[in-house]
Amino acid sequence: MLELTHNFDAAKFKWLWAKYVAGFDERYHCTNSVRGHYSRKFSKHNALLSPMGVIDFDERPADTFDAIYICGVSNNGYRAKLNYQHNVHAAILPEAGDSDEWTFESWRMTIRGGRFLPIPSMGSLPGRYIRLRDEFTTCRIFRWAACFYRDQTESARPLDVESAP
Repeated sequence: MLELTHNFDAAKFKWLWAKYVAGFDERYHCTNSVRGHYSRKFSKHNALLSPMGVIDFDERPADTFDAIYICGVSNNGYRAKLNYQHNVHAAILPEAGDSDEWTFESWRMTIRGGRFLPIPSMGSLPGRYIRLRDEFTTCRIFRWAACFYRDQTESARPLDVESAP
């Protein structure tokens, strides 16, 4: 089981969510690029999120997802579209016996039963995605999923970048 300790204040985010990731859909960017189920526990809509501080990611059977992705769209700069640099992105790989820590700006997370994975740079994208529109290549969720599921994407049919969404 994955246990997450955090200091997130849901009021500081426009959106704050976690998703049990079970696949990648290259037709979309943002949350639609990762297939799976949203956590009800780690959600801005959960009134107990901020005061709770500790969350057990036990809502889905362990063999039904590959990773957990956490995204927080910051209120800081949102109206002026200057929030990108303040948005939270973290991916967790479940691994029994592992523990890890993550920090960004004033936010902190500690995980037991897993480890944090890096969010790849644009230069790390598999070649088939390099010429997609900016909303794909700048999307950290899309980049993470494309790299995490690299074997799946490299063996897929050729991508027609002219008609890509």
